[in-house]
Amino acid sequence: MNIDSFFKAPGAASAGRLKRQQALGSLSAAKRSREDELTIRETTDEEFRASWGVGSSTAKRTGPDGRVGGRDAGGSAADDVGEPRLHGSGASAERQRIMDIVDAGEDMPEGVDLQSLKRMLLRFEKVLTKNQDLRSKYADQPLKYLDSETDLAEEIKALTTLSSVPELYPTLIDLSSHASILALLSHENTDITIAAIALLDELTDEDLVAETTGDAAEGVAALVAALVEKDALPLLVSNLGRLNEDKPDEKQGIFNTLSVIENFLSIDPTLAERIVDSTSIIPWILGRIAVKGFDSVRQYASELLAILLQTSRANRARVHDLDGVDTLLRVLASYRRKDPKDADETEFMENVFDALCLCLAEPPAKTKFVDAEGLELMLMMIKEKKMSRMRAIKVIDHALLGEQTAAAAQHFVEILGLKTLFAALMKKGTKKYKKEYPDYSPREEDEHLVSIIASLLGALAQREHRDRLLFKFIESEFEKSARLLELHGEYAERVRHADTLIAARKRRARQDPDYEDDIAQDEVAEYMERLDAGLFTLQLATLIIAYCCDESYEIRDWTMARLAEKGIATSTLEAILNEYADNLGDKDADEDADDATRAAADAQRSQVRRLARSLVEEHDRPESQKRAIGSSFEETQGEAQTQNGQDE
Repeated sequence: MNIDSFFKAPGAASAGRLKRQQALGSLSAAKRSREDELTIRETTDEEFRASWGVGSSTAKRTGPDGRVGGRDAGGSAADDVGEPRLHGSGASAERQRIMDIVDAGEDMPEGVDLQSLKRMLLRFEKVLTKNQDLRSKYADQPLKYLDSETDLAEEIKALTTLSSVPELYPTLIDLSSHASILALLSHENTDITIAAIALLDELTDEDLVAETTGDAAEGVAALVAALVEKDALPLLVSNLGRLNEDKPDEKQGIFNTLSVIENFLSIDPTLAERIVDSTSIIPWILGRIAVKGFDSVRQYASELLAILLQTSRANRARVHDLDGVDTLLRVLASYRRKDPKDADETEFMENVFDALCLCLAEPPAKTKFVDAEGLELMLMMIKEKKMSRMRAIKVIDHALLGEQTAAAAQHFVEILGLKTLFAALMKKGTKKYKKEYPDYSPREEDEHLVSIIASLLGALAQREHRDRLLFKFIESEFEKSARLLELHGEYAERVRHADTLIAARKRRARQDPDYEDDIAQDEVAEYMERLDAGLFTLQLATLIIAYCCDESYEIRDWTMARLAEKGIATSTLEAILNEYADNLGDKDADEDADDATRAAADAQRSQVRRLARSLVEEHDRPESQKRAIGSSFEETQGEAQTQNGQDE
């Protein structure tokens, strides 16, 4: 006889939970409503703590009426386990009886205080122990423990009301009820396990965390810490493989499991590495998102992956070790020529792109990305001009950013990426694209494109590759150089506007002692506001101008003439680059870094300052050196024109 079949009655969805609105089916829970049959006896803390032992399958619990194995305060007196539970029409009658009780429903307590909390936990522990006892005694006779299973599901659901009083969670921990709840994650009946997962999800709801302060917030944090100490993470992840997604209620259980893990990470982000180290969560996620066919579990898995990678280099390395970069590229390849079908699938695609960008922060992942033809895939996405175009440009930016990018930069030039890159910079075809995709952000795209060009100029070592890039700023009567100066002017104006607002707030702060403004009183906050206004892109655009002027007299002469026309002094550009050099890197991290890393950071700052000086200094180079530079460009110009013809 299938005992699980008695627990398929749909339960109500939890209120206030956006995640519960997923079309995954409802958790089943059979109910019984006989609370009037017993009067609850008040117990002292000492009696309460002494009245149970966590996880015991043999200890006998004495109910308020003095009978061993009696019903808890929320149910009826103990049933005679020696009598058969089904009569007459057998299972059908029993199922109908349970369904009638479910339909009748029961009222939840209006409020929870310390005493009612203890009573609820005592009822839960009694029912749990009774169920353990009956399962142990009548392992081969499921009808003997059917009612206790129903009662246990009822009590688990009743405990969800505790989420309204997170400040009382320390009492739940003191009484070790959190350990009892965790024990249910390995219960033989998956419906009980699913109910326990749903309970943990409610008790640690991230929305609840956002709304709580003081004792309530501390209570939630304490509960999560206690659960983790009792190995909640391995228990939760083990159920991802145990539950069957083909069954709607078990699929809901998987979804809720991911939700619990996300709740834990919201409360304590430092758990990200612990969960990856102590469980198989990363292999499971990679396997799950690789499965074709979109659903909410696949979407949630992708979101959780991005969260786990956000702050942990060790987790990114783990993904790389599992060939995760290749998996992510295979998933994204399906969006090269087609768009996601709806908003949920769009979020899934963006989560996978974000996870890939996070992985590319690590040098080994950059190498894997190039070897797996990731750059080629991103360029194809840009050319196809589907929704994935916006994220593909961002991925290329991350692939060329940071350390050890010379190989990726060289490969980008060799696969004719410059044509696609500068076509995007010149905004070819973007009017139609903007109409088709209203979420398209020209500013965001410009910022990534400027960053890519700056990274290429910083990483390309071979003269041939550098000249091919520099020639892009010369061809077509310097149209790309004109576009670069246009972007420089746009972002300079944005930063000037931010500087004006900051200066006004500072003046007000000096004049009015009661005026409070973080920006006016905090240099770091001031700098961050300027970065939000576009300072970083302004700095990178200036850096590109300096590179080009330093290496090409043709670009320098053209640029200086245009700057003079606009009334922009080269000293202004020099100041922008010096500020960039002053804030380049993480000085605190540099102090803890090894000698090689510090030396590389110092060399980068020195290079930026040298380029800044080159903008204002006269280039009194020997004529032979000038001719060498000019002849190099003449040779490269012919090669580049031939290459551009091939690109076309």
